[in-house]
Amino acid sequence: MPSPHLLVTSAGRRAKLVEYFVKTFESGRVSTADCNPLASALYMTEHHHIVPRIDETDYIDHLLRLCQEERVTAILTLIDPELVLLAQAAERFQAIGVTVVVSPEAACQLCFDKYMMYEYCLGQGIAHARTYASFETFQHALISGEVRLPVFVKPRTGSASIEVRQVETMEEVERLFLKNQDLIVQELLVGQELGVDAYVDLISGKVTSIFIKEKLTMRAGETDKSRSVVREEVFELIEHVLEDSGLTGPLDFDLFDVAGTLYLSEINPRFGGGYPHAYECGVDFPKQLLRNLMGQVNPPQIGQYASDVYMLKHDTVTLISATQLQQIKR
Repeated sequence: MPSPHLLVTSAGRRAKLVEYFVKTFESGRVSTADCNPLASALYMTEHHHIVPRIDETDYIDHLLRLCQEERVTAILTLIDPELVLLAQAAERFQAIGVTVVVSPEAACQLCFDKYMMYEYCLGQGIAHARTYASFETFQHALISGEVRLPVFVKPRTGSASIEVRQVETMEEVERLFLKNQDLIVQELLVGQELGVDAYVDLISGKVTSIFIKEKLTMRAGETDKSRSVVREEVFELIEHVLEDSGLTGPLDFDLFDVAGTLYLSEINPRFGGGYPHAYECGVDFPKQLLRNLMGQVNPPQIGQYASDVYMLKHDTVTLISATQLQQIKR
């Protein structure tokens, strides 16, 4: 089997995660790609590429050519909007020998559409914040006493906490829907927010790792400070959620603990922004991915990390010259 060559697309600012891959893939190779030449994570790898925006019509064709030219064996994205694109093109990549590290299209669509996820949770008996896909249904629920203000209003298919806001009045909710119909209203859950990183083996389809952190502070939609915790009931919930879901590879969950009841908020079928906490506690998803790409099955190792370990994110810098920018391949 040839040494794996992983291409990380939409690398953005996820420099630390890319560093983990470079360290893990010592016997192989890691390359990065982004549409922005000033994406800092690009420069964590020796080989990096400027590609079209994901909404350009030739984006997938460009990636296919790049994979062939660079002999890429696996491809992985770090952003939600690209997941469905790669899932839809998975067979085209497989035809040239490239493994797409992504869940099936239907599973990606389910996670991306927050109202579909709400309906799925209802059907599976999984606690979830009450969710309304129109102003009229929310208004009726408010009048009947099913939900009360304040509430959260967010895009139905948004990501990175963009345009997510707490709203105090029905009039403000109505105003937002008049500007944008593609919104949902969610019950405000008051409790401890938990972030969960999970890995589902690409070969066996079994959950092999689950890491739980209490979110202490957030910054730009990502966990900024957190504390590791070990909770058996959370492990059980995650395994229940993943049964027959089709989800695979690295996954990121948002949960709320409200007076002892666990509510599922969101699933992101990719590496979460708070994953470095798990890695630094010894929960090594890049290593599990490398083993899978080499045809090896990972044994389940759930809960094998220390609790009460805090993650504190901080800033660093990368400098590049104008000459380096001009030398990047497109």
